Amino acid sequence: MRKLVCAAAIFWLAVAGQAFAYSDKQMAVMSHLGQAIAGTKICSKLEISEAEVAVMITAYKVDLGDPTVAAVIRSKVDETISAWAGKGEDLACTGALILYGPSGSNVPGLLRIKD
Repeated sequence: MRKLVCAAAIFWLAVAGQAFAYSDKQMAVMSHLGQAIAGTKICSKLEISEAEVAVMITAYKVDLGDPTVAAVIRSKVDETISAWAGKGEDLACTGALILYGPSGSNVPGLLRIKD
């Protein structure tokens, strides 16, 4: 357990240290992407809009190939999935759509209902 805590602390120090190289807007893009990706994992009825992702990452110069960006997004996915654990798919779908659906309050159109 002690080794796991140490490994997690080292990982977060590395991510946090590198994360300071990103602007607040870039960090927000990473957070929104992570939450939206989590939305597709907790709600099987949703998919992410690749066009909206492309607009966001281009506008704010977020490089998805950057390992730090990937780690930040992955951690937000994990955090969001954990937060929704046990709440039921219908509630999760509703929550994700409120934030990222066509009229979403965070990033409208980032998520959509699958055809």
